Amino acid sequence: MMTRKAFSFALPMVLLAAACSDNSDTAPDPDATMTVEPDGGIGDGAGPPEPVTADTVPAAFLGVWDAGGGDCAPASLTRMEILPTTFQFYESHGDVTRIEVDSPEKIVVSLAMEGEGEQWQMARMFTLSDNGQKLTPSAVDPEEQFEPTPLTKCE
Repeated sequence: MMTRKAFSFALPMVLLAAACSDNSDTAPDPDATMTVEPDGGIGDGAGPPEPVTADTVPAAFLGVWDAGGGDCAPASLTRMEILPTTFQFYESHGDVTRIEVDSPEKIVVSLAMEGEGEQWQMARMFTLSDNGQKLTPSAVDPEEQFEPTPLTKCE
């Protein structure tokens, strides 16, 4: 009797263990490819991660910047002053409408611009280098004709 009870208890355990083990003799196919979605995802249906945004321009980007030959004076044609929510240029200014933070050294800023009786929208990528002393603006739209000119932080 004792043997039958032990057997009836042990049999389900052995069957359960056998069902959970992978006795497959086939190795994974090294040439198999993973599905990649058009946005670069791995085929799991998830979209790309949302960009990190900020309400104000990060502190490292704030201040007055001017091109190499500029003198940082308010009348300099290449002078740019970055405040937490606005950008001031020689004859125009822009109110920040969106800030995407790619890294501590790179942001993308969308601006509602106004100057010389005109209004327009503009987006620029700003990249810091040289320990935060150089700032290079560049176009976000690859079709836009824009020559990146490094700016130096004014003292």
